Amino acid sequence: MNRVGKIVFKEISRISPSQFYSMKNCAYKSLLAESFYKKPLLPVSPNAYLGTALHKILELIAKGVIKNEDDFNKAFDEQVKLQEENLIKMGYDFFIPLQKNVKDFGMKKILLKKHLRNISERPVASSTIKFSSEKWFESKDKLIAGKIDLVIEEEQATEIIDFKTGAITQDILDDEGEVFSEIKEEYKEQLKIYAYLYFETNDKFPTQLSLVDLAKQKFNIVFTESECNIIFEEAKQLLKATNASISSEKFVANPSNTNCKYCLYRPACSFFLKHLETDYSFNDVSGLIINVVKYQNGNVSVFLNCGEMEITVTGFPTKKFHELNDRRNEKINIFNLRKEAMEFVYSATKTTIIYE
Repeated sequence: MNRVGKIVFKEISRISPSQFYSMKNCAYKSLLAESFYKKPLLPVSPNAYLGTALHKILELIAKGVIKNEDDFNKAFDEQVKLQEENLIKMGYDFFIPLQKNVKDFGMKKILLKKHLRNISERPVASSTIKFSSEKWFESKDKLIAGKIDLVIEEEQATEIIDFKTGAITQDILDDEGEVFSEIKEEYKEQLKIYAYLYFETNDKFPTQLSLVDLAKQKFNIVFTESECNIIFEEAKQLLKATNASISSEKFVANPSNTNCKYCLYRPACSFFLKHLETDYSFNDVSGLIINVVKYQNGNVSVFLNCGEMEITVTGFPTKKFHELNDRRNEKINIFNLRKEAMEFVYSATKTTIIYE
């Protein structure tokens, strides 16, 4: 049975542009991540591990390390293998092979390879153009910092490019009920902070901010220097306020489906666990064990009392019976379940984890 243990909060020394949006929505999540040395308490989606491999390949293509299809295939296999080895070390071997656990694995590889052809078909760059890949930028006070995927600098223009392996846009309803695609707000803010970091280093702003997806589509972000400055200052104030909450012990969280559904520190969040007592929309449950039953087929079901509700969780393996049965009348929290058709009935999945 997993235990969270005592949480010792630590100040966050700096935040990255990619971290800002999440921290703005729930700063408590960032504090929990820092206290656990950024080691997740729940399994990360296999898509994230493949995404890390894909992003590394894009970096190697941009740097010119991968020049042809043979280089690409070799590097792709190496990066996927590296991620699978990390999964084994963390005990998440049920995600292996990634090829069978990530949707559209083959299509993503094909789309990624198109970036290779795009680079190879480019005319030879002018000597006045400078390409910088995975370059580190930080503010003068070192409170905000991060790596920019690609910076293209010319005499009169500078473009900052950030590669994304997932969806860049989302569908939004306008005032008239019409659906249109909009670049995700978190990506807009991330690029604007990068723009200000570039300004702090070079005393000038980039002239273009771009996002590029696996299909080689480019999305330009409209920005002003004033916007970049405002978001940059907001990020610094957020970091200051978040760290101040440690000494005052006045923590604030914002439990919601958007903020909590994919949070990897839910088991340690008292705000979320309290929220679970009245909100049954999540694939997580919390309650007192009132009964544990082992069936002839070996499957084990646990019955929980959660306030006025009784929750049933089925599909645990036989080896879980004694561990659960010995904790009757004790409270447990179960994460990453699958909802069944019948209300208040859930089933265990290969990523289900129990915390005391």
